[in-house]
Amino acid sequence: MRVCFHCGAELSGRQRVPFKELCPKCDAFLHCCKNCRLYAPGAHNSCLSTTTESVTDVERANYCEEFEFRETEVERPKESRRNHSDRTKSDPPSNNSGGRSAREKFENLFKD
Repeated sequence: MRVCFHCGAELSGRQRVPFKELCPKCDAFLHCCKNCRLYAPGAHNSCLSTTTESVTDVERANYCEEFEFRETEVERPKESRRNHSDRTKSDPPSNNSGGRSAREKFENLFKD
Protein backbone atom coordinates (compact mmCIF):
# COMPACT_ATOMS: atom_id res chain seq x y z
CA MET A 1 0.00 0.00 0.00
CA ARG A 2 1.25 3.49 -0.76
CA VAL A 3 1.05 6.11 1.98
CA CYS A 4 2.14 9.73 2.25
CA PHE A 5 5.30 10.07 4.36
CA HIS A 6 3.93 13.26 5.94
CA CYS A 7 0.34 12.47 6.95
CA GLY A 8 0.02 8.72 6.38
CA ALA A 9 -2.88 9.08 3.93
CA GLU A 10 -3.43 6.02 1.79
CA LEU A 11 -2.78 6.73 -1.88
CA SER A 12 -4.14 4.71 -4.74
CA GLY A 13 -4.28 5.07 -8.46
CA ARG A 14 -1.41 5.66 -10.83
CA GLN A 15 1.68 3.54 -11.08
CA ARG A 16 3.96 6.50 -11.83
CA VAL A 17 3.94 9.61 -9.66
CA PRO A 18 4.48 12.90 -11.57
CA PHE A 19 7.33 15.11 -10.32
CA LYS A 20 5.06 17.82 -8.88
CA GLU A 21 2.24 15.57 -7.56
CA LEU A 22 0.86 16.61 -4.14
CA CYS A 23 -0.82 14.56 -1.45
CA PRO A 24 -4.59 15.17 -1.67
CA LYS A 25 -4.82 15.31 2.13
CA CYS A 26 -1.85 17.43 3.29
CA ASP A 27 -0.34 18.88 0.07
CA ALA A 28 3.10 17.35 0.72
CA PHE A 29 5.12 16.44 -2.36
CA LEU A 30 4.74 12.77 -3.28
CA HIS A 31 7.69 12.48 -5.69
CA CYS A 32 10.30 13.02 -2.97
CA CYS A 33 13.02 11.00 -1.30
CA LYS A 34 10.98 10.22 1.83
CA ASN A 35 8.36 8.43 -0.29
CA CYS A 36 10.95 6.50 -2.30
CA ARG A 37 11.78 2.84 -1.82
CA LEU A 38 15.49 3.71 -2.10
CA TYR A 39 15.45 6.32 0.71
CA ALA A 40 17.82 5.34 3.53
CA PRO A 41 18.84 8.09 5.99
CA GLY A 42 22.06 6.34 6.98
CA ALA A 43 23.27 5.72 3.44
CA HIS A 44 25.46 8.01 1.32
CA ASN A 45 23.23 10.81 -0.01
CA SER A 46 20.41 9.15 2.00
CA CYS A 47 19.86 6.80 -0.92
CA LEU A 48 20.50 3.12 -1.58
CA SER A 49 21.28 3.89 -5.22
CA THR A 50 24.91 4.74 -5.93
CA THR A 51 24.08 6.72 -9.07
CA THR A 52 21.79 9.39 -7.62
CA GLU A 53 22.82 12.96 -6.96
CA SER A 54 22.63 14.48 -3.49
CA VAL A 55 19.25 16.02 -2.61
CA THR A 56 19.35 18.76 0.04
CA ASP A 57 15.68 18.62 1.07
CA VAL A 58 14.35 15.05 1.08
CA GLU A 59 10.78 16.25 1.64
CA ARG A 60 10.64 18.44 -1.49
CA ALA A 61 9.87 17.33 -5.03
CA ASN A 62 12.86 16.23 -7.08
CA TYR A 63 13.54 14.99 -10.59
CA CYS A 64 15.20 11.69 -9.69
CA GLU A 65 14.44 9.17 -12.41
CA GLU A 66 15.15 6.23 -10.10
CA PHE A 67 12.19 7.15 -7.85
CA GLU A 68 9.99 4.18 -6.96
CA PHE A 69 7.14 4.75 -4.53
CA ARG A 70 7.72 2.93 -1.25
CA GLU A 71 5.17 0.22 -0.54
CA THR A 72 4.14 -0.08 3.10
CA GLU A 73 2.85 -3.22 4.75
CA VAL A 74 -0.55 -3.08 6.42
CA GLU A 75 -0.13 -3.44 10.18
CA ARG A 76 -1.88 -6.45 11.61
CA PRO A 77 -2.98 -6.55 15.23
CA LYS A 78 -0.56 -8.47 17.42
CA GLU A 79 -1.75 -11.56 19.23
CA SER A 80 -2.65 -10.75 22.79
CA ARG A 81 -0.29 -12.04 25.39
CA ARG A 82 -1.44 -14.35 28.11
CA ASN A 83 -2.42 -12.46 31.22
CA HIS A 84 -2.86 -13.55 34.81
CA SER A 85 -6.48 -14.60 34.28
CA ASP A 86 -5.34 -17.08 31.61
CA ARG A 87 -3.07 -18.95 34.05
CA THR A 88 -4.04 -22.26 35.44
CA LYS A 89 -3.07 -23.75 38.77
CA SER A 90 -0.46 -25.89 37.01
CA ASP A 91 1.09 -22.77 35.45
CA PRO A 92 2.30 -20.62 38.37
CA PRO A 93 4.07 -17.31 37.79
CA SER A 94 7.80 -17.71 37.42
CA ASN A 95 9.82 -16.41 40.34
CA ASN A 96 13.58 -16.63 40.04
CA SER A 97 14.28 -14.47 43.08
CA GLY A 98 14.53 -17.37 45.52
CA GLY A 99 12.37 -15.46 48.03
CA ARG A 100 14.45 -12.26 48.00
CA SER A 101 12.98 -8.94 46.95
CA ALA A 102 14.52 -6.79 44.27
CA ARG A 103 15.53 -4.30 46.96
CA GLU A 104 17.43 -6.97 48.91
CA LYS A 105 19.24 -8.07 45.75
CA PHE A 106 20.22 -4.48 45.00
CA GLU A 107 21.53 -3.84 48.52
CA ASN A 108 23.51 -7.10 48.43
CA LEU A 109 25.39 -5.86 45.37
CA PHE A 110 27.12 -3.15 47.41
CA LYS A 111 27.89 -5.02 50.61
CA ASP A 112 31.54 -5.40 51.61
